[in-house]
Amino acid sequence: MKLFVIGPAGSGKSTFVAEYSEYLKDNGYDVKCVNLDPATEPIYKADRDIREFVKTEEVMKKYKLGINGALIKSIDISVDYVDELKCNADYVLYDTPGQMELFIYSKSGREIVNKLSDRFSAALFLMDSTVVCDSESFVSAVMQNVIVSLRLSLPTLTVFTKSDLSEVDVDELRNELSEREGLLAELMEKTLFFIEYTTIPYRVIKVSSIKRTGFNDVFTAINELFCACGDIS
Repeated sequence: MKLFVIGPAGSGKSTFVAEYSEYLKDNGYDVKCVNLDPATEPIYKADRDIREFVKTEEVMKKYKLGINGALIKSIDISVDYVDELKCNADYVLYDTPGQMELFIYSKSGREIVNKLSDRFSAALFLMDSTVVCDSESFVSAVMQNVIVSLRLSLPTLTVFTKSDLSEVDVDELRNELSEREGLLAELMEKTLFFIEYTTIPYRVIKVSSIKRTGFNDVFTAINELFCACGDIS
């Protein structure tokens, strides 16, 4: 199983990879962790690391680019080293770049995912629970989730992180939208149908990587993605 951990900056991707990989190992699985972020040293033991081949700070100097330009250039260069990042295990966790937009909206980012994935691949879209605190941020997160699925053509699970710091009540947020008035509120309410293209209606997954809670729910949902008897399609 190949899992691409994706989400906005600060959503807890690297911490999730570090702790969820240990959870899987504790349950007897062979697990490999791969760092796909050329701008950041991994906080876990990476079995493959793109920074062995491409470092964004060096790309900045060599091509005289700003940070965003260097990040995009780094992803472009990374395509040449995809074969060096491949590995096999029961579970392979791919930690994607912190700047999600620069990765999923680039042709090279999609190419990297295509070359690394197979028929048993999925994305985990991480939402920071402390950020999803009102209806506006909830709708924005849902829209990002759908875009990730479309751009990467992978089955995608929604995972609310940092549940030890904040609680997300999906029903309450949806009800809050229905009670709002005005053009903006109407626009947001109409976009809510996109939620049906996420896994939120089937199962709300909340995790705390620090406390390692919710990992059983993630594990079960991942397996249901590829099981005809599961409740997620």
